Order: sequence, then C-alpha cells, then structure tokens
Amino acid sequence: MISNTHKLATLLFMLAVYAFASTSFVTRSLLRSSSDRVKLGSDQVVNFEEIYDGSDREVTNDDAGQLNEKLNTSFTCDSENTTDFLPPNHVVRRSLHGVIIGAMKGGTQALHNILLTHPKILSSSTGHGELHFFNRYYQKLFSQQAHDVIPRQKTRLAFLKILKDRKVIRKRNNGVADITNNKNKNKIGFHSAPLYLFSGRKIPARMLCTAPWVKLIAILRNPVERAFSHYHFVYPSSRIRDYTPSFDEFISNDISLLKKAGVLRDWNTTNFDAFSGSAEEFHAWEQYLIWAKSQGPVGRGIYSIQLEIWMDEFKKYNKSIDDDLLVLQSESSKEYPQESYHQAVQFFGLEPRTARKHEHILAKDHHATDYSGSDGMSDKTRNMLYKLFEPYNKRLYNLLGKDEWVGVWDDSNGGDVMTTNATKSNYTIS
Repeated sequence: MISNTHKLATLLFMLAVYAFASTSFVTRSLLRSSSDRVKLGSDQVVNFEEIYDGSDREVTNDDAGQLNEKLNTSFTCDSENTTDFLPPNHVVRRSLHGVIIGAMKGGTQALHNILLTHPKILSSSTGHGELHFFNRYYQKLFSQQAHDVIPRQKTRLAFLKILKDRKVIRKRNNGVADITNNKNKNKIGFHSAPLYLFSGRKIPARMLCTAPWVKLIAILRNPVERAFSHYHFVYPSSRIRDYTPSFDEFISNDISLLKKAGVLRDWNTTNFDAFSGSAEEFHAWEQYLIWAKSQGPVGRGIYSIQLEIWMDEFKKYNKSIDDDLLVLQSESSKEYPQESYHQAVQFFGLEPRTARKHEHILAKDHHATDYSGSDGMSDKTRNMLYKLFEPYNKRLYNLLGKDEWVGVWDDSNGGDVMTTNATKSNYTIS
C-alpha cells in the first residue's frame, strides 16, 4: 500500500514538471516573438511565425498541381505599404544584388566560384552556391497564400530569415564570408539557382516583386550538348541502377511532353513566327513545365521562350534589359574565363579585382560532367536535335541582338560531345 507521504511527493513532482514545461513554453514563445519580429525598411513589423509553421514537410507533386491548377500566368505584387527599393546598404538588398538564373549544365557553378574570388562579392547561399529560395522555400512558406498574389514584405522577411539561419556560414572563419555580418556592409551578395530560368512566369514574378533592383546573369550552352551533359548528370555511369534509360529514351520522353503541351508543333501547318511569343505558346509552356517538373532535358535548351518570359516581367518594373540582364555564352566563358569574369563583375557595378586564389579557381574544371563509359551520341540523334533547336536558336539570336550570338550553335559538327557513327535511333521529331 502506498503511503500518503509517497503520494504527496509524487503529486509535488508532477506539479513541478508541469510548472517547468509551462515556463519553458512561455519563454520559447517570448524568444520566438522577439527574435522573429524584424523591422525591414518600413514601419510595418511582421512575425515570421505567420508565414512559416516550422514544418519540414516537403512540397509534393499534389501541392504543385493544386498551385498550378488554373495555369495562372498573371501575378500581383502586393507591396504591403513598402517601397520598391530598400536602402543600398540594407542586408536584403545587398544579398539580392545578383542572381545566376541558369542554365543547368551551362557553367553556373564555374561562374559562381570565379565571382567569389572578388574581395567584395559574397555568396548569399550555402554549399556549392545554389539557394532555391524563390521556388522550394517560397512554396513551403506561402503554401496557404493565394498563388497569384506575392506578398513583398513577408517574402523579404522570409529571405532575411533564411540568411540568418545559415549557421555554417556564420560560424566559418568567424563569419568572414557571411553577408549578414556587419563587417561586410560594403560587400554585395549573389546566389545561383539554375532552375530559375526553367520556371515559367512564377519565379521572375516573385523575384522582381521582392527585389526589383536585382541583376540577373544567364549562361547558356549549346542546347544539344547541354542535353547530353544533363543525361550523364542524372544517370552517371558510376551509379548502379536497376534500369537506366538510354539517352534517346531520355530526350524522347521530354519531346513527347513538349508536343503534348502544344509547345512543339508541326511547323509545316503552324506558322512558327506567328506562334512565337503568343499567349497560346506561353500557356502551352506553363503546362509543359508542370509535366516536366525539374527535368526537361530538351525544354531547358529552348532558351528563347525562357528569356522572353523574364524580359516580359522586366517591363512591369521598368527594368532595363541592357543594364539588368547579362547573357553569357558557356563555350566562350570556358575558353576565356577571365573575360567572362570581367564582364560579370562590371555588370555587378564593381571594378575587376582578384584575390590570390583567383588564378587557381580560374584554371579549375568546375562540376565537370563525367562521360566515362558513355557510348556517345549517334549522328542521327544529334542531327535530329539540331533540327529541333534550330528555329529556337535563331529566335534567341534575334532576341539578344548581338553579333557574337549569330549562328553560334548552327554547326552540328562542332561541340564537345562525343559522337558515334551509329544511326540507330528510336524516334523522330515529326
């Protein structure tokens, strides 16, 4: 039989535990409310808890499908009583000074690493440079927000929160490379996200609403070679799988999606020039992106449509394409990296300067694709892809309007992708 003394001791212990838990909860709440409430360039204060529930749940395909259910290609920037431009020395403005938007397997990693050799340029991301804020983070943070309304103030706060949560960067070398460190107030930040280019209208709408001052860099590679590199990146020979599709299968599936969405058509019956840039084409592109998800080995190489969408969003914010969009050639950047470095640095508004590690980084082969074990690309497949991309490449040349772009990828015999003499191919584009 349990004594009254023992019962009393047990009761007192339970009361003590309850009191401790309650105090801890209140303390955590107070700390959270004080640390997460950040004033950002206006009198308005927004609690970060209102836009992030702390859940680590991944955004699923169902979520993405619901968000894009109506294929809404028109977005509203809710300025929330904030100004378009934050003060020049504000951490969010400096951190979003520039963004490398793509293309995947075009040399974004190399350019990112080379830019970081400048003493006044820091990375706003973690790891190898990619920060998918305007796609992955945004979709998780604002899953309950109306899809077509972009909350500027809350997005800026969310970006600031992500920056300050980069504990590894903040601790490394006492924060010497941390853009949020007060010692780096005279430096600018940028990040890379190759998926931004291949995103339709939602990413440019979100980014330009949040940071209308941002400067964008796109580095583009011969789309045929880019697709082949993409395949070996997704299916490296060093990784053993139960089934690995051939390169022909890989691109054939994507071509089927492009046709199904209505992006690729029979140009004998549809006037290519009349269809290009039309509302019908952009609608078809948005539908294709939903099906392609983040893959799109062929679609990612149709640069003209992707850049036209970004340029169209530029107009809404009176942004200058010449001043705020730099498009580099991957092949030229690989051959003459110093010139691309100078172009990009000056585009960011800085004078080219180098640190001691500059020459070493410049000579390094960054994130190179491993083609070992590859059978190469058949002549038939190569020629088919050149035929598919030809009208889009010409459209790109006209869009950029610079002599160095004219005919740069017209030669199907050029490039650095291995070619076999095999003519076996399982599909055509007709």
